[in-house]
Amino acid sequence: MKISFKLKLILSYVFVILVSFGFIAFFLDKNLEENSLHNIQASLINQAYLVENQFTAENIKKEDIAHLESLITTLSGKIKCRITVINNLGKVLADSEKSQKEIPEMENHLYRPEVKMALASEVGIDTRYSSTLKLDMLYVALPIKENKELIGVIRLALPLESVEKTLNEIRKTILFGLIFALALAFVLGSIIAAQTIRPINRMIQVSRRFSKGDFSRRIMQVSKDEIGELAATLNKMAQDIEDKIKEVKTQNQKLAAIFNSMIEGVIVIDKAGYIISVNPTIEKIFSILRKDVEGKVFLEAIRNNDIAEVISAALKSGKSVSSEIALIYPVHRIFEVNATPIFDNNVISGCLVVVHDITEIRRLETVRSDFVANVSHELKTPLTSIKGFVETLLEGALGDKENNRNFLKIVHDHAERLDNLVNDLLSLSHLESKEIMLKKTNFNLKQQVEGVISGFRSQLKKKDIEIKNELPVSISVAADKNRLEQVVTNLIDNAIKFNKEKGFVRIYGEEINGKIKITVEDSGIGIPEKDILRIFERFYRVDKARSRELGGTGLGLSIVKHIVELHSGSVGVESTEGFGSKFWFILPR
Repeated sequence: MKISFKLKLILSYVFVILVSFGFIAFFLDKNLEENSLHNIQASLINQAYLVENQFTAENIKKEDIAHLESLITTLSGKIKCRITVINNLGKVLADSEKSQKEIPEMENHLYRPEVKMALASEVGIDTRYSSTLKLDMLYVALPIKENKELIGVIRLALPLESVEKTLNEIRKTILFGLIFALALAFVLGSIIAAQTIRPINRMIQVSRRFSKGDFSRRIMQVSKDEIGELAATLNKMAQDIEDKIKEVKTQNQKLAAIFNSMIEGVIVIDKAGYIISVNPTIEKIFSILRKDVEGKVFLEAIRNNDIAEVISAALKSGKSVSSEIALIYPVHRIFEVNATPIFDNNVISGCLVVVHDITEIRRLETVRSDFVANVSHELKTPLTSIKGFVETLLEGALGDKENNRNFLKIVHDHAERLDNLVNDLLSLSHLESKEIMLKKTNFNLKQQVEGVISGFRSQLKKKDIEIKNELPVSISVAADKNRLEQVVTNLIDNAIKFNKEKGFVRIYGEEINGKIKITVEDSGIGIPEKDILRIFERFYRVDKARSRELGGTGLGLSIVKHIVELHSGSVGVESTEGFGSKFWFILPR
């Protein structure tokens, strides 16, 4: 059973009063009883002396029972005591409570304590239960002497019933006082306890709010005692905890923002290999949800043995472990996985795994490697030819009037090809640097396309290709005119180079969601499906031999892509092998 502090406080007051009053009552009862007996004894002794003077030695010696009975009956009625006359042999001569006929039947009193003391010439006093009267009696016995000769004993007996009644009345009064004091102590204790408990209850209520995380409340206590100090201490503790919680929340928010906004994937693992948390990047990479994987073993949530081995190695060794992993499912990417152990008091408590996507880096490295190889190859072919024909001329072919001009023509063609290649490389490099400043103006696109087409008349006539400019007459764009002319020129040039004899080229446009889409369609050889995704890469050729034969550098479409993207546009191609192609670009209007 739970007892409240208030009840304990009240009971403590009651207990103190009860114990204190109990001790007082006990000693008071003993003292009153002793004093009452002492006073009664003294009074009874005085009365015994007075009664003794009424007896004569002659009546006792002669055992004048009739006279003695008459005398003690008279005296007993006056002093309200039982009077007994006993001779020196212990024989009862007269008794105020017994008739003359009953006297002979009474037992000898020689060995009664008070009688023995009286026969020894002392005042005999004794208190005992009387089997005759069935009461507690106080006995006082005095010796009767004649000329210093002990001739008998006069004994007075007084029932203690009146004393017990008096003591009982006093005890009742004390008990009533005790009950009153206890009731008063309970009432006053309740009032004092309530005043004491009230601030404690306020502290308990506010402390419960503290336990629930609400530290906005404060304990109001104006007293300067220990309870006031306790309230002030709790308020200070609440303020400190609130400040710490705010600080921790701020730090957690910062960490959560960093954690959630990191491009790298982050996984937090405990020492048993269970996932504590993952960031959104990991959710995207592995197509999982944080709520579904938290609290699970890593391999149960993310089935990748390579990453699991990195984590296991970091947890076992206590050192950072890195590994490059090629992921096939659920995405085809390359990642660099770094696992770093987390220590708590020099003991490994978990592991932090950072998954960095290096697919683009590896792709760029491949592109760079391919670019160097392609540039080297593209430069080496014409240089080798130029060097070979120059050596031929130096060795004597210069005087060969039939072939020397032909050799010089070949050297000139390869030199021109080198010049075109270098110019395209410089142009592409300039475009990729993002430092180029576009000079945008509003101009009529149909007119510009007509000007570009006029420059290809000889090539169109040579292959008997029909070209149609189907752009609207009023079509205009805000763009860099020279750069856009380069785009149209490259697309028309490719449409003619890779077209069929007696083919066609169509140039038309349409408006889509406030943007202009220009399409260059041809009836040429088309592009295989496997090559469409890479057609805008540098030096990428579908038919490398034919492209070089036609004088292409492999950079034209890449230049087109960069120029259009500088205009915040996009490029694309639709093609079916053997059925021609549609190259298009979209520009903001």
